[in-house]
Amino acid sequence: MTFESSSSPIPVSSTTTQQSNHSGNSPQNNEYRQLQPSFRINGRNYLVWSQLVKTFLKGKGKSSHLGGPIPEKNDPKFSEWDEKDSMIMSWLWNSMQLEISDTYMFLTTAKYIWEAVKQSYSKGSLSVIEYYNLLKSLWLELDHYQNLKMKCGDNIATLREYVERERIFEFLAGLNAEFDQVRVQVLGKEPLPSLNEVFSIIRAESGRRLVMLKNKTGEASALAAKGVTRLP
Repeated sequence: MTFESSSSPIPVSSTTTQQSNHSGNSPQNNEYRQLQPSFRINGRNYLVWSQLVKTFLKGKGKSSHLGGPIPEKNDPKFSEWDEKDSMIMSWLWNSMQLEISDTYMFLTTAKYIWEAVKQSYSKGSLSVIEYYNLLKSLWLELDHYQNLKMKCGDNIATLREYVERERIFEFLAGLNAEFDQVRVQVLGKEPLPSLNEVFSIIRAESGRRLVMLKNKTGEASALAAKGVTRLP
């Protein structure tokens, strides 16, 4: 119903054993050239892979290359942007198994690669509960590595509210299209429900759909049985 994964999250690691043909020589590019992902997308672990990619690029201040606007070629900043984007493209290809990266080798920007992979692999077969539990494990992993230290009580409360809100959006964004209606309903609530409340709403909707599906299957079986004519 949501995503499928066969692995637990594994952080990226630094190595110099493999260099990209797209690498530049400037110091700011070395961090991309020398980072070799230790976790690769294999077609069944898109959620974990996408979380690692987003977290890594966000930490480098380059997450805009995945979803932000692409500058025009006559833009004075295009050359610098294009150099960094080429490094990110190389890193994305290196974070895929070979048979997958070959499919996206001729796309021209990191954003195009990111969107194409998402379109191909974001649909999976995890239940809502499995999907939510997987996200929770990823969030715990991120919390561990971030290790933020704050002393002001008001700032701590504000940060917690912000993080929870972001995780609600992330959870809802990962659901399949069948949950579009209930997703809109949740986002329209004021105030926005807590993460646990949102999960309960989605889980209830998932259960309702499962019951409806079973009922439809039973009705179809009954109609088919009524239409059977026994031969003498």
